[in-house]
Amino acid sequence: MELGLLVVRKDYQDALIGLVKAALAQSHNVNIFMTDDGVYHCQNPDFVALKDLPDVNISLCERSCQWRDIAEESVPEGIEVGSQLQNSMMHNSADKIIVI
Repeated sequence: MELGLLVVRKDYQDALIGLVKAALAQSHNVNIFMTDDGVYHCQNPDFVALKDLPDVNISLCERSCQWRDIAEESVPEGIEVGSQLQNSMMHNSADKIIVI
């Protein structure tokens, strides 16, 4: 199963990390898209470390970063800087979507 996580808030980091790890423990793929205040997670090392786990894909909205003064150069390598297209693609491929 593919789980999509649409992250729109900058809080609940521990819950997000736990959710991703629980999904992986059940052999699920996880696709994370950050937008709105959710893009702040790209600056948190504990959250960013999820990108190195197998079967996890992380992308974010470039425009949301611009509006929050997060420079593209400060987005860690391995996190795709994209647009709402990545959000749409996540919705199309996911079996379930959770919005946080």
